[in-house]
Order: sequence, then C-alpha cells, then structure tokens
Amino acid sequence: MPRFPHVCGLCLLFRLWQLLSLAPVACNAKQGVRCSRLMTLNALIKWLILVAISPFILLQSAALYKATNVKHSSLFNYIALGTMAGDIGISLTLLASHLWQRQQLAHLLNQFVRLHRTTRLSWPATLMLWTKLLLSLYEVLCNIPFLQDSAKRLPWPQLMGYGIELYVQHVSSVYANGIFAGMLLLLSNLNELEEKEGQSLPLKRERHWLRISSKFSNTFQLGIFLLVIGNFINILANMYAYMSYFVSQHGVPLTISNYCIIVAVQLYALVMVAHLCQVRHARLCRRYLQLGYTPDNLSLEQAMGPTIPLLMSPLGSVKFTILGLFTLDNAFWLFLVSYALNFIVIILQFTLENMKR
Repeated sequence: MPRFPHVCGLCLLFRLWQLLSLAPVACNAKQGVRCSRLMTLNALIKWLILVAISPFILLQSAALYKATNVKHSSLFNYIALGTMAGDIGISLTLLASHLWQRQQLAHLLNQFVRLHRTTRLSWPATLMLWTKLLLSLYEVLCNIPFLQDSAKRLPWPQLMGYGIELYVQHVSSVYANGIFAGMLLLLSNLNELEEKEGQSLPLKRERHWLRISSKFSNTFQLGIFLLVIGNFINILANMYAYMSYFVSQHGVPLTISNYCIIVAVQLYALVMVAHLCQVRHARLCRRYLQLGYTPDNLSLEQAMGPTIPLLMSPLGSVKFTILGLFTLDNAFWLFLVSYALNFIVIILQFTLENMKR
C-alpha cells in the first residue's frame, strides 16, 4: 500500500504543531525529535504575546458585535463573549501545557515516529484523517464572507482582533487533529497486530503499544479534557445563538449551523476512534487468551475478569480516562447527546415563549 497520502497528512500536522508552538521541539533525521532552546524561546515569546493581547482581542470582539447590523440581546452578547474567552483560555492553556512538558512530549513523539515506521494507515483511516483536516480548513474558510463584507465598514483594530481570535481558535482545532491522528496511528497498529496468525503473536509489540497508549493518555489528558468540554459548551452556546437569530431575524444562520455540525462531527470522531482503540485492544486480549494464555481451570469470562489476568497474562487493558472524570467511549458520547437534547428542549421552550410575545 502506498504511504504517500497519510505520510503527508501526519507530517503536515507535525509541522503545523511546530508552527503554532504546540510542539516546541526540533526534529531532524539523525537525532529525531528533541527539545531545542531556540524553539522553546520562540514558543515562550509567542505565548507571552498572546497572553498580553488577549484582553485586546476580547474588547475588539465585543465591539465587533455592537458594530454589526444585527441587534442581539444582552444575554446573547454575554454568551458570545464568554465562548470567545473560553476558546482563548483553552488555546493558551494548551500552549502553556506543551511548553511545560516539552521533554515528555518530545519523548512521546519519538515513540510515534518509530511506531509509524512499522505501521501503515489503511485507506479508510487515511480518508478519515484527510476529511477531518479538510473540515478544519472549511471551518476557517467560513469566516471569509464575513471578513469581506465587514472589511470596508469596520475599523482595522476590530478586524485585527477578529483575525487574531481566529488564529487562537485554530490552535485548538489543530491540536484536536493531532490527537485524532495519533489515535488513528495507534488503532492501525492494533489492526496489524490482530492480523498476525499462529502462536507466535507479537506480545512484545502489544506491551509496547500499551505503554505508548498509556503515555499518550497521560500526556494529553488535560488537553483532551479542555477540548471536549470546550467544544461541547460551544455547541450548546451556538444552539442558543441559532435560536436567538431565528427568533429575531426570522432566518437561518448558515454560519452558526455549519459551525455546530463541524464541531459535533469532530468531537464524535475523537470519541469514536478512542472507543475503537479500547474495543480492538480488548478483542486482541481475548484472542491472546484463547490461543494459550487461559488456564485449564478457568473459563474465558473468568480469565477476563478484573484481577485474574494480572496473575496469568502479561496483557493489560487500555482506557482513555481523562483526569479520572470520564472515559472516551460510546457511553460518554451518549451522555453528551442526552444532555444536549435536554438543553435543546429548554431552548425551544424559551424560543416559543418569545415568539408568542
């Protein structure tokens, strides 16, 4: 299978991480990924500049809403300003977190580089990766019509603040794409392990995969937590904005609806690939046990219990648990959907009351 498509996708994401200072590390063919004083200083200066101008971004964004022709309620303006502040805070936290743990990040990236040399993404995984990249690009391009319409009538400080805000928001989007690509690589490696036949299954590679996935979860658990919670709150806030615009203007805001769909699809893709990694690894463990690691006096269900495998098998279990609060799986996604549906019902009740008035 040719390696060209997904190699370009993974390399592109790594270069974007370096460009946005999400990966404040240097990389070359001989020494691999390593920490660099120049890259660290560049990331620190960029982070300090963004922290210093963040109040300016929020002030100009608030002035931007007042300058538009659409009259919004005060609650709408507060929600919009709060979501902007949240997006900026999440992006700055991600940059600071990677800057603080840059050595651990460099070590993890080196492990992924070695894993990538022996693992090839399937064409469905390649298609998913590029679809997510193109969705992020489309999310950025959706702001071009607004900039074209507002370029002539808005002052340059507001336009500059809006542009910087888009840049800061794109940091979290690129971060999510990198996390998604890393999980896809882990999933592809599991698929290759499953394809091995016979008694000589690569147990060492499975234990190595387990160590990498555990380190991956520990390194990025704060970022994944902020990403999931931030995207979910943004979806709920934009649902309210959608209903507010529909009631006041009697129209359908395509920009808001497109944003909600894109963010929901990206969030589901992240949860889905994490769930698939856990399901495939559990299935691989069952296969190992069936091929020779189950004692004669134990059934498969007893051997797959919470305590027995530690005594008779070198295999562990992987769980993408985030800060001990939740696990990325289908159950967590159903919880988010049910909460969002309850929120939609509440919004519809307020919308109908406002329409009657």
